[in-house]
Amino acid sequence: MTDLLSLQDIVDAVDRRRDREPGTRRIAVAGEFESGKSSVVNALVGKMALPCNPGLPGRPLIKIRHSIYPMIFAEDTVGRRFEVEAVRDLMGITNLAHCDICIPIPGMARTEIVEIPHQPGKGINKGDLEVLADADLIVWVTIASQAWRLSEKALMETLPEGSREKSVLAISRADHLRDAADWEKIETRLLKEASPYFSEMVFMQASSRNLAACRQNDDAWIKTGGPSLASIAHDLTADKSRARRAGERA
Repeated sequence: MTDLLSLQDIVDAVDRRRDREPGTRRIAVAGEFESGKSSVVNALVGKMALPCNPGLPGRPLIKIRHSIYPMIFAEDTVGRRFEVEAVRDLMGITNLAHCDICIPIPGMARTEIVEIPHQPGKGINKGDLEVLADADLIVWVTIASQAWRLSEKALMETLPEGSREKSVLAISRADHLRDAADWEKIETRLLKEASPYFSEMVFMQASSRNLAACRQNDDAWIKTGGPSLASIAHDLTADKSRARRAGERA
C-alpha cells in the first residue's frame, strides 16, 4: 500500500528545503530542462562539483556548500536518508527529494548553491518555486542557441515583485556559437527582451574541457565565465546582507 502524504508532510518537506544556517547566503540556479545548470554551477565554484548529467531519478533539488571534509547526503520523499561517496551512487535510488553535496569551496564558506530541478513537461514544482523566490540571488540559465523562450519569461513573471534586483541571466554554451556576430546578435536581443527581468547578464563557456582545465589553469576558469558570475554573486548578495543587517539595527 502506498503511503499518502498529508498536508503537514508537504509543508515540512518545503520547510526542510528552505532551511539554511543563520548568516548563510543562498544562490539558486534554475533553468529549463537540460539548459546547462550543472555546468554553470561548476563554473561558479571553479571545479567539477556536480556531474553535468548525473542521471538521478526525478532529479532532486541539490544543495552545494563548503565543507573541509567532502560528504554527500540525500533524502527521499518518505524521509529515508543516505550517505554516499559520489553522486553516481544515488542513481539506483528512486523518489529522491534532495541531495546535499559538501565539498571544499573556501571562497564560498558562508554561501550555499541550490540547483532547482526542472522536470520535463512539468516545470518547477510549487515547493521549489518557493525556494527559488526565497534565495538571495537567482541565476537563471538559458541556452545561447535558443536563449530566452516564452516559457522562461512566463516562469520569471511568477516570481515576487523585486526579483529583478537579485536575478542574473547566465547564457550557457556560448562556446557553441559560430562567431562573434552571433554572440553580438544574441546579446543585443537579450538586452532588449530580458533586461526587465535581470540586473546582470553573463555569457558562459563552461564546456567539459574548460571545466576540466580549471584544476591547473586559472585562465581556463576565466574563460568559463565563472569568475564573472562569482563576482556578481558576491556583490549582489553582499549588498543584500548589508541591507538586512542595517534593517536589524534600525
